[in-house]
Amino acid sequence: MSTQVPDDEELLETARNDPENVDLDAVVALFDAERGQVRNIALRCVLFVAVDDPSRVAEISEHVIERLDDDFPVAGSTAAAVLASIADDHPDAVRPGLPALVGKLDEHPPQTGYRAARALSPFLEEDPRGFVPEADALLDVLIDPPEVWAPNSAALQDFPPDQRLSITNTLTSRRNEIVKERARNSGIRELAAHALVEVTAREPDAVADRLHELSPALSNDPPIARAATIDAIANVAEVDPTAATPLTDALIARLDDDAEFVRAHAVRALGFAEAVDAVDPLRELADDATGDLEELAADTADWIAESH
Repeated sequence: MSTQVPDDEELLETARNDPENVDLDAVVALFDAERGQVRNIALRCVLFVAVDDPSRVAEISEHVIERLDDDFPVAGSTAAAVLASIADDHPDAVRPGLPALVGKLDEHPPQTGYRAARALSPFLEEDPRGFVPEADALLDVLIDPPEVWAPNSAALQDFPPDQRLSITNTLTSRRNEIVKERARNSGIRELAAHALVEVTAREPDAVADRLHELSPALSNDPPIARAATIDAIANVAEVDPTAATPLTDALIARLDDDAEFVRAHAVRALGFAEAVDAVDPLRELADDATGDLEELAADTADWIAESH
């Protein structure tokens, strides 16, 4: 079958306005086109069909999964968007792509990683076992997450005046996109952290020897990602308290977190880690806190002290 696009705009217009009449076999044939732009156009057409009727695209999902590793990055990103569009309704069709999707979480631009996170999200509840073999990749995302380059006023002072003005103008023109990229990065971190919780709940040894590397991740935004990362540490510490010993100081620092629920998760992790150095900080937290957090901090401090 020919891999020549009859007309880019015509093909996309048909998919956009009349997706039920798109010949998916003909479009899939374009996945093998020599030009990356052609492959991406074909995937964009499939995306329109997926939004209209996910079941049709589920039937050709194996071909979309192959495009995740397309050497034309935009096509790989569009493939992730296609899979994100069908994952909720057809998780079985997306599951074979789980390793490749995890591998895309830290790709740039953040839109690509966010699309991968959306495609992976249903597996957190539907069947998280598939994340276990990807433990190292998930940990890598958390310790070195994708960042949005947007230097603040203080950092801009390090640049020569002309360059500083150029960067400032660029940041101003991209203000809305920067906000979106930061939100996408938060979604990526949240997905990776919750997936690691599921991994460590099933196989705590999977990351035990690398647990110490998570220290910088305990400062990551959003707070829900920090809390989930702490829970992953707690899962490992519950089985092997010494594995979390190198993280004691980082966990103690989270007792001052702005988010109360993060403080509560840190208390729990310090208890599983049997962190003797945390006894006094926990008692200080109990003195300052109220309600359940006060009780949890006090009980955890007493338990650690009595156990050692």
